[in-house]
Amino acid sequence: METIEHKDRRKTVRTLCPLCPNHDGLVATVQNGRITGLDGDREHPVSKGYACIKGRHAWEAICHPHRFKRPLLKTGSAWKEIAWGEALEIAADRLGEVRDRFGPYSFCSAQCYPLPEGIAMSLFTRSLGSPNQMHNLDLCQGTHDLADMVTFGHTLSTYQADQDFRNSRCILLVGTNMAASSGGQWQDVLFAKKNGAKLIVVDPRRSESAKQADIWLQIRPGSDGAFALAMLNVIINEGLYDAGFVKDYCQGFEKLSEHVQEYTPEKVAEITTLPAERIIEAARTYATNRPASYRGNNGVSQHSNSSQSARCFSILTAITGNIDVPGGTLMPSLRAGYNTGSRLLKSTRLPKMAEEAQLGAKRFPLWSGPDSLGGVAHNPSVINAIITGEPYPIRSMVIWDANPVLTYPDTRRVIEALRKLEFLSMIAYTPSPTSEFADLILPRTHPFEQNSVQFNRYGNCLSPMPRVVEPPGECFDVIHILHSLCARMAEKGSIERNLIPWKNMDEFTAWRIEEMGLSFDDLCEQGPVAVERHYRKYEKRGFRTPSGKVELYSSVLERLGYDPLPVFREPDESPRIRIKLAEHYPLLLITRRSRDYWMSRSAGEDWLRKLAPYPRLQIHPAAAHEREIQGGDMVLVETPRGSFRHRAELSKDIRPEVVCGSFGWWLPEREPPERGSLETNVNAAMSYDPPCDPVVGINSIQGVMCQVRKL
Repeated sequence: METIEHKDRRKTVRTLCPLCPNHDGLVATVQNGRITGLDGDREHPVSKGYACIKGRHAWEAICHPHRFKRPLLKTGSAWKEIAWGEALEIAADRLGEVRDRFGPYSFCSAQCYPLPEGIAMSLFTRSLGSPNQMHNLDLCQGTHDLADMVTFGHTLSTYQADQDFRNSRCILLVGTNMAASSGGQWQDVLFAKKNGAKLIVVDPRRSESAKQADIWLQIRPGSDGAFALAMLNVIINEGLYDAGFVKDYCQGFEKLSEHVQEYTPEKVAEITTLPAERIIEAARTYATNRPASYRGNNGVSQHSNSSQSARCFSILTAITGNIDVPGGTLMPSLRAGYNTGSRLLKSTRLPKMAEEAQLGAKRFPLWSGPDSLGGVAHNPSVINAIITGEPYPIRSMVIWDANPVLTYPDTRRVIEALRKLEFLSMIAYTPSPTSEFADLILPRTHPFEQNSVQFNRYGNCLSPMPRVVEPPGECFDVIHILHSLCARMAEKGSIERNLIPWKNMDEFTAWRIEEMGLSFDDLCEQGPVAVERHYRKYEKRGFRTPSGKVELYSSVLERLGYDPLPVFREPDESPRIRIKLAEHYPLLLITRRSRDYWMSRSAGEDWLRKLAPYPRLQIHPAAAHEREIQGGDMVLVETPRGSFRHRAELSKDIRPEVVCGSFGWWLPEREPPERGSLETNVNAAMSYDPPCDPVVGINSIQGVMCQVRKL
């Protein structure tokens, strides 16, 4: 796995990019114990040498000038370095104290998306007796995941799933810009195009991906569900669906066929502002060029009717027979013996009474609570419980790998909530606006400073990620930190037991692959392992739904009082509904991440700030001219909920009534504690309050009504 040149103590180590679930293969160059460069790993079976600019700079966080190297305790407005023993003692005492006063449910943990070692955070939360754990999934692909689960019993449609783009004859991308967000996988899309595949991109912007499309549909934000229903109308009425698959493996086709008759291309053309003939062309292209694959993301998932919109695309994939076939959308198939932790999590579930008390369980039973598919707390309900104490108070938190001040809507309300906590601890390796509000910071290792394994569903590949360099100071991996803290609380009698069975990341990593008959060293020697593909697995085991079939008519949704067939509803805060409000806020705000920027982390790194010193708002020249705005001007974007500042970037690649802001921005050089998060962050103008999607509980944070003016 590594070659070493002893002369200058230089070596190369094959590893993985830690920045997103794509986990592209990288080769790190290490000299005198320091990483000096990262390049794409040409031998990696999935990414094949590709590495985006973010991945090539991923090592720079290790050398961050303000890297946390020892525990930090806030005293007044200052930070003081303390020893690990004291840090664990303080954390155990404070968490135990709050638990004694307010009960076990008063604790909540938070993390970004469920990384493998996130199992330890779940077990830590359960050790404290709390059902409340937050993920960012409601803000990302959560509605898509849930729509897939009630339709197929698996998640199939998003970037954490598996589409066989390389062998597709048609690729449909909706609300996602893979060229910027999934560059390694985008290479497979381009490969398929060179071999004759058709590419359909649905996006209000002519994004990098849309520029490569055979069919680009510049849709009105929030109307994706109507577009998919019209595609279903065309495909069913023209007999372009896979009749054999529908007959043998789908349930509810007759009801679906009757239901979509009202969504004619002509009617949907008025809703989406797309020409009816273009909708028909897209439907025919997708249905007649098989196998076809589909991916959707935030553009579909961040509206008040997202779950039903996502359901439409799940159904579209199914009735065209593109499930688990070469070149289609694939069902998961893990390597035998690979431990995902699901059995452990099932065996450590809290009593049903506790799970029923999970915040959001009563209102969103498919997202939160004992019978949910999400299994996590409803984030806005947690924020509300911190501030109001209803239905019960949240008074302490541990946050790892998350940055709520930037990534959660309504920045001011999130800050208000963090200030109200009695105790907040952050497990982090570099500062963020959220860490400014912590009482205690526990320094963690960077992914390049620990051993781990990653299973990449896209490409069905198990890869080792060996320690590249040693951590600085007194940084420990998150499992060691959580296990040690949990053990200390158990010793003090604050909790009954420590449910985390591993003492550190090395033990956890060995546990994940021990049933495969492999040691971590064996896997490193062997290199990435591509798991053998097996197709049409549903022929033997069916689908993990109540009927065992693809549920076009969902029995789960029907049982809980939701629409069992997908319907289109105009977003609750749309200019077509809020006509008076639209007089003051005539534009629609969507958000993006640039190719260079990774979530909310990159603004603190010098290399990115040299490329992009300040966030930019993409605005059409006609809209800019009307407001006397020129390129580079500072502008204020106002919504009914708040405002933020960007610099104007004029572009004809966006709809005239749509503007596009840059997600996740802050200014580390600004004064604490906000660090510019109230100035540049798009979420300062968003809301986490109702009206919201009735299934997952996310409200509209794409297509938000706004006005832009020059400053």
